[in-house]
Amino acid sequence: MKPSSVEKYKTSCAAVGIAPNSFITKGLEKQILHIRATKLQPEEWKPVMKCLENNSMLSQVIIEATVPAQCAYVKRTTSPSFTLAVKNQLMKSLASCLICSSVIKKLSVIYVPLKKTQLEFLTRGLSRNTSLDFLCLKGSVLGHKAFGEIFSVVRKSLNLTHIDFSHCKLSGESCSLIGALLRSQTLERHTQTWKHTLRYNNPDTSSANGLKRITLNGNPIGDEGCEIITTALQDDYWIKALDLQQCEITDEGAKMFLVMLEDNASVSVLDLRLNSRIMDANLLGKVNELLERNGQHDTEHYINGELPVAKTKKVIRTKKTPRRSISNINLRNSLNESRTSKKVTSYESYYNSVLNKSVVKNIEHISDISLKNEKDKFSPILIHQTPPKARTSSTKSIEEKQIFSMLDELKNDLEVYKKELYVEKERTKALERKVNDLERENLFLKKQQHEQSTDLEPELLETIETSFSQFHNFLDMLKQAGYGDLCQLVTK
Repeated sequence: MKPSSVEKYKTSCAAVGIAPNSFITKGLEKQILHIRATKLQPEEWKPVMKCLENNSMLSQVIIEATVPAQCAYVKRTTSPSFTLAVKNQLMKSLASCLICSSVIKKLSVIYVPLKKTQLEFLTRGLSRNTSLDFLCLKGSVLGHKAFGEIFSVVRKSLNLTHIDFSHCKLSGESCSLIGALLRSQTLERHTQTWKHTLRYNNPDTSSANGLKRITLNGNPIGDEGCEIITTALQDDYWIKALDLQQCEITDEGAKMFLVMLEDNASVSVLDLRLNSRIMDANLLGKVNELLERNGQHDTEHYINGELPVAKTKKVIRTKKTPRRSISNINLRNSLNESRTSKKVTSYESYYNSVLNKSVVKNIEHISDISLKNEKDKFSPILIHQTPPKARTSSTKSIEEKQIFSMLDELKNDLEVYKKELYVEKERTKALERKVNDLERENLFLKKQQHEQSTDLEPELLETIETSFSQFHNFLDMLKQAGYGDLCQLVTK
């Protein structure tokens, strides 16, 4: 009988002569190996790798190189023990675990920038695994080149249902690979569905394997990437959720998704939060209506991903108070209304409180004095007790309205200038691309011309030499025939 993951880890720690890590031990009791690289000491890595190597009992592996998001207020530090050699050995052990395991379901490598050799180990393990359904490489596969290396494996893995490539510096060019992935999986799943159902008489889309959720948060894909993704999803029946937070998407990209959702009835979650360039709330409302329509017919339940936590100091709550949820689409309008209402009502509440206090004081004072006339009951003490600010409330409210109107105008002007700036930036980028293309073409033509000239030079020399040799042979023949005088004239 094979030893359990906990026993294997404890024996490895005993062999090195250290105490087992309590956090890792608690996770291994649930068949989850959670490695926090910033917390491990150099001597603790060897038992962890021994536990991971050829382990066929783990159901989930998490490798983190930074502090989790919920502890963002803690200062992030890099561990000196997490060296390049440790990363190589860790990825090698992970690859062996993926190859031999048939029960592992989730793999998360978070903020561990992978080099070429480490990517090779990881791709080798992923290509031979058939049980993994969730792959998270958040902040680990940086750039289009690294993404292309891992893409070839992900494209062929139909067992994966959710991939997360958040904060991987992917651009619109990388979305072309994602579009190819969606098209190839759509074709494969069409084939599977055709086999299980009699030529689409009663197609069951949920039975087919393949991706159902794609997370690309924090990647500057822009509207170019949106166009590629929406084109690939136009005839797709299996993708259920797309997470695109902080992807520099504008209103044009949102319109592309709106057109796609009019024909696509499978996507029920489209997370476009934290895209500050999307200004049209009505457009988001239409997108939300189509998503709700698709969600009613969806048998599986999908929800929006979590928002990133801002770096703030730790707050200790004494009482648990329920939090009010605000709609994503009407967030801007509701916040503006709440701010204006608070500012307007704050003065009224202040004046009322001051007036009530003055009334109470005056009543107590009046009760002690016997008044002769009824006019004295309403003495002008109340007028003297009222604060001077209360008499200028109307003028202040008018000034506030003017200030708010000016702020609204400034906000509108700012949005217009932002859009113009964005258009100008895109134009300059297009011109720079054209200049780069022309320079590359010029270099290519120069190189080609140089190669052709170098190729022709030896041929020309050979022809010249042969022509000179033939001419001298002709002169020798003339001398032998008795035309020596003629040869001397020719040489002269």
